[in-house]
Amino acid sequence: MLFSTAGLPQYGQLGHGTDNEYNAKDSSVKLTYDPQPRPRAIATFSGKTVVKVACGTNHTVAVDSSGFVYTWGFGGYGRLGHREQKDEWQPRLVEIFQKHNVLPPNAIVSAGSASSACTAGGGQLYMWGKMKNTGDDWMYPKPVMDLSGWNIRCMASGNMHHVVGADDSCISWGVAQNGELGYGPNGQKSSANPKKVDILEGMHVTSVGCGYGLSLIVVDRANIGDRLDKLEIYDGDTTEVEEKVEVQATKKASASSNSRANKRKKTKDDSESEEEDDEDESGDDENGEIEEAKGRRGRKPSNRGRGRGAKKAAPEAKPSGRGRGRPKKTESPAQKAGRSGGRGGKRGRPRK
Repeated sequence: MLFSTAGLPQYGQLGHGTDNEYNAKDSSVKLTYDPQPRPRAIATFSGKTVVKVACGTNHTVAVDSSGFVYTWGFGGYGRLGHREQKDEWQPRLVEIFQKHNVLPPNAIVSAGSASSACTAGGGQLYMWGKMKNTGDDWMYPKPVMDLSGWNIRCMASGNMHHVVGADDSCISWGVAQNGELGYGPNGQKSSANPKKVDILEGMHVTSVGCGYGLSLIVVDRANIGDRLDKLEIYDGDTTEVEEKVEVQATKKASASSNSRANKRKKTKDDSESEEEDDEDESGDDENGEIEEAKGRRGRKPSNRGRGRGAKKAAPEAKPSGRGRGRPKKTESPAQKAGRSGGRGGKRGRPRK
């Protein structure tokens, strides 16, 4: 059986022993990666038969017919299970799944964005990589003890969440934000430990699938009675959905408009109250002026102050004499007469 890959080789996830890296231009340090547009066989699996495979964002997991597990590609967070974060450009054997712990023919394999999983001997589920946003990463495969003893038939992993079909239950866990765990609108969004999806309890899950922010679950219709009636059925008619969306949008718009109207009304009331206060203050000022004017009626205006009816004080005349502060010279009547009588004569002593 031929096992081949195609696509982006940036982290060696194609298994061809190279990442096809080169400089975009001779004068540039920017690196780019030459994609593999056609399927190309992986030399490592020459003479071997690959029976199961799963792909994460930038890593690959494969199982051969002997039950051995191989991983390669991006090694961040320990998603390859080799106890280190080194990138692998070729398939590398995961040491823990050897000898008495090889995978059985009915084993399941799953790969998430930054994690990997498989079921080994006795149906025990093993996982490795990044399990949650906080805490240590699982650098090598570890058993998930919460699911020990469950008959796991199918499993899928999304970005950071996982869904399993086991016995007559659907089980999910992980980091989620969009309801992909299926716990309902009032249920918890994320779960660090595996938890049953209550609405699917008692149903036989035959297949599951996970994407980025969504989950798909296939349920066997046999022997479930009327339990399917509890589920919402999508019949292809989008009218009801559109009506619900329009109603919700209308309610939101109404609530928003009411809120704005209340804010405007409150602002208007505040401004009116401020205007009333200003009018009251101005009224008091006018009343005070009127009463003051009434009290001044019948009295003669005074020159003091700057009240109404007060005459302006005449400015004092400046002295015309020479010098500052020198008083004006006064003459006696005799001097006046002498000065007027001697205007026509010569200066000097009077004649005898």
